[in-house]
Amino acid sequence: MPQPATVLVVDDELGPRESLRLTLYPPYRVLLATEGQQALDLVEREAVDVVLLDLRLPGLSGLQVLEQMKARHPTLAVIVISGSDPSGLVPAERRMLIFEYIAKPFQVAYVRETVRRAVACRAQ
Repeated sequence: MPQPATVLVVDDELGPRESLRLTLYPPYRVLLATEGQQALDLVEREAVDVVLLDLRLPGLSGLQVLEQMKARHPTLAVIVISGSDPSGLVPAERRMLIFEYIAKPFQVAYVRETVRRAVACRAQ
């Protein structure tokens, strides 16, 4: 039986982090990180397929995490999930690094569908 895809949820807020975990498990293996450096460390140690990344994090910003992840793993699908408007936080030249943007509060069905598409793209 094939291994389930692994999704890393990076959010410093407990509510959204746990909500995303419950939304995605099962069918996905879900890893959790509360700050940027922890997320970068997990991506180096684990075979992560998709990252759900908040932009506002303690320590390294979500944008810094995005840039470092994509520099090390260019095919990694990163979905920004944030309560902030990405146009003000992500420079236009960096938006191409993002697979999709999901606004908080999010709709469960949309999150599931977006992760499903990201996993399918990653598998190609």
